[in-house]
Amino acid sequence: MGAQATPQPISPWADDSSRVEWLRKNGRSLAGRHVLVWAPNDSLSDAALRGLVDTLDIGVGALRSLMRAPLPWQRIQNRPVVFYLGPGRFISHGSGTGAVFISVSRVRDRMAPLLHEASHELLVPEAPFYREEYADSAQGRRAEEQLPIWLFEGLPDVLAQNVAAETGVHEGDVFSIGGLARVDSTCAARIKSSPRGAEILASVGRGVYLAALMTTDRPQVAPVFYACSQSLTKHLIDQMGVANVIALFPAMKARNWEQRVQEFSGRSVETLRSEWAKRLGLSSP
Repeated sequence: MGAQATPQPISPWADDSSRVEWLRKNGRSLAGRHVLVWAPNDSLSDAALRGLVDTLDIGVGALRSLMRAPLPWQRIQNRPVVFYLGPGRFISHGSGTGAVFISVSRVRDRMAPLLHEASHELLVPEAPFYREEYADSAQGRRAEEQLPIWLFEGLPDVLAQNVAAETGVHEGDVFSIGGLARVDSTCAARIKSSPRGAEILASVGRGVYLAALMTTDRPQVAPVFYACSQSLTKHLIDQMGVANVIALFPAMKARNWEQRVQEFSGRSVETLRSEWAKRLGLSSP
């Protein structure tokens, strides 16, 4: 048996500027009240693009209503979310600047996480928040390493699923989780069957950056991690309400999100995490 290849880093953001430049030369845009959508000229008919903008307006408007936005700490405030629908296959992602990047083929296949990525942009606090925004590189690195990535990804999932159910706007199920009704059982089953289950579970509910998500190991860890992140976030919302969980995002920047959980729920993060794991039949490391 040959030696396993060392995981290599991946960066979904590396080609964003070239994607924007390409779309401005070879695409067209259409604005709604809450969104601006760019798509390649030959990808969607005028009617399909208009329908997508109208649909996204409903979805993003509902996300803002659910969040009671605009919020004082929100970076985007009332600006529209810009959707860049690019050619080729790449990991859907937000930018932190009010724009999201999604493969147009994912949109056509109805697999695009449209509301998830929009939620990311609606949840971003004022800078500095991301690693590269800190003047002190060491401080930026510490901020990234302590980011509760499970909550950073889990809350956009829960918000997207709730709004999809409320409005009928279709949300792509990228990791075949099965929605909020099945997320607990999906998480439990995947943790138990994954050879990396213990490692992934140990990162959910804690200020631990799971580096494997941004390497070529992503296909092995992401389906498990996203299911369990969504599951634990749903548990937090059940215990302390959606507004209080949303308020944890600026607390991430202040690095006091764990204290805020204690204030909002009367219990520590570890206690809530243990309750959740026990309910799912998981042995929590």
